[in-house]
Amino acid sequence: MPTSPSKKHVVLIDQMFAEWQSIGRASPAVAALERVATRDPVLSELVVGTGDRSACCPTPCDLLARMHRARGRAEREEAAHLVRILLREADAEPFLQRLLVQALVPGLITVARKLQWGRGGPWLDGEEFFGELLSTTWFVLQEWAGQDRRYAVLDLLSAIRCRVRRQLFRAKDFQGRTVSLHDAADREARSETDLEQLARLLIDLRLEGMRTDEVQVLYSQHVLGYSIAELAAATGRDRRALYARRDRGRRRLYA
Repeated sequence: MPTSPSKKHVVLIDQMFAEWQSIGRASPAVAALERVATRDPVLSELVVGTGDRSACCPTPCDLLARMHRARGRAEREEAAHLVRILLREADAEPFLQRLLVQALVPGLITVARKLQWGRGGPWLDGEEFFGELLSTTWFVLQEWAGQDRRYAVLDLLSAIRCRVRRQLFRAKDFQGRTVSLHDAADREARSETDLEQLARLLIDLRLEGMRTDEVQVLYSQHVLGYSIAELAAATGRDRRALYARRDRGRRRLYA
């Protein structure tokens, strides 16, 4: 049964970080980032700079460090925007897929915790399970490269989580549940379809005027499965404020 390692115990994450420190500063990586920066004003300001050296991110390593340091609302929105742009341009610049994988590592760790590091699944330990998450991340990025998604970060993590969770459910059913593997697969497929429909509905409601903060709370809780307590810890926002946004959004949703 897989163990539940913390971030520092996942050797694969350390290896990725060490590799990234090299390739994220290499000339081809810098050139790819500069080409993409010409197609987005926010990214251009960060890469080229506006005279403020402390805000300049001339290499992918610098840009990623800024994204991972994001704390306030404005910084988190900037980081989310950057993921959206990088995904949109990843079809033309394949290196950006590697940058996106590295950018998603904190989110993947959260996904791993939500799935109990693959406990009960076919993986030998948490290390192997995290490798499965990374492999799935690569597949999703290859499929989605070139797409312009308004909620790119949430969409990516949701897709990765659903695909790996499907493997986990099938393995648990195979290992002795009374429900057949075929029925379990059908049930999970229906569950994922329901989640996708809810996600599309929330995006449609946003376009129709629902407030962005209400959409984000509903999406995070009902599509990604995070609790209000987890959202409060991740965003630094007061629980009561998050509950209020969720309740307002539900009233709009059920209106």
